[in-house]
Amino acid sequence: MSLAACLLVGFAVPGHAVLGGNEADIPIEAAAARMQIRPVDSGNGRYRLHEMRDGAARSLVRQYSRADGKVFGVAWDGAVKPDLGRLLGPYYARYIDAVQVAGRARGTRQIVGSDFVIVVSGHMRHFTGAAWLPGLKPADVDPAEIR
Repeated sequence: MSLAACLLVGFAVPGHAVLGGNEADIPIEAAAARMQIRPVDSGNGRYRLHEMRDGAARSLVRQYSRADGKVFGVAWDGAVKPDLGRLLGPYYARYIDAVQVAGRARGTRQIVGSDFVIVVSGHMRHFTGAAWLPGLKPADVDPAEIR
């Protein structure tokens, strides 16, 4: 599959920190998205949290990673919806498929699978959401912490 085809269907370009990817690539992702990054104290050592903000502070993206560096969760909040294709990586296609099957919806949309969960809500100038991989999420981390 060509790079252009991968981008069109929402697959991650190798080297980007996406859901299920490696936290070592988070600085690359922040630069590509033109966002500032900062590590945040979090989870009593149960996970590492990285925050990315755009220059105008209109959106915040948080990426949660395990001790081995795997990104198990992502969350966003802000006036501008992040590029979910870039953020969700290979799980984006599944999100789009579920949205197309469900049709238009108001309020919170929740898609729960055995290996991928996403909760999305939003309206003009305020978008929030979180996605995580139950198989990668540390057992002692409550999904409610991914926000």
